[in-house]
Amino acid sequence: DRFGEGLALIGGRLYQLTWESGIAYVYDASTLALVDSIRYPGQGWGLTTDGKQLIMSDGSDSLRFMDASTFRVERVVHARSNGEPIQKLNELELVGGEILANVYESNWIVRIDPASGNVREMLDFADLYPKRAGYAEVMNGISLAPDGKQLLLTGKMWPVMFEVRL
Repeated sequence: DRFGEGLALIGGRLYQLTWESGIAYVYDASTLALVDSIRYPGQGWGLTTDGKQLIMSDGSDSLRFMDASTFRVERVVHARSNGEPIQKLNELELVGGEILANVYESNWIVRIDPASGNVREMLDFADLYPKRAGYAEVMNGISLAPDGKQLLLTGKMWPVMFEVRL
């Protein structure tokens, strides 16, 4: 009865956001047994980790850096490109020390400096899946492949996943 969103692994636990319910579910990564649930304010859109903290998006230009055990916000950075906010930050993945964020309802992924929030690069994936079926919606999935060298990209209701090297 809840819409699941971002998922991140840290310290042997999987953390899963819910979009509008404001509840994060915590699972044992080995057994997938539910071990906790944590309330948080606002919406949950995307989630990643730097190995120490969880990093969460909520559909705005904000990235919240949070303590994994309490979801206490330790700091917030705002994504900016040429001084302008980048809204609708959605799916997140930390790659090479930078945050990749899908901009919801677009074909863009932005590369963000986690210390400052400055957008270092805007990547246009409009040509990735241009002739998608009518039921297939927007690009929405970013994951680092197991080899650590490529990204796996997909979208809402896409029947395909793309392997991409940057």
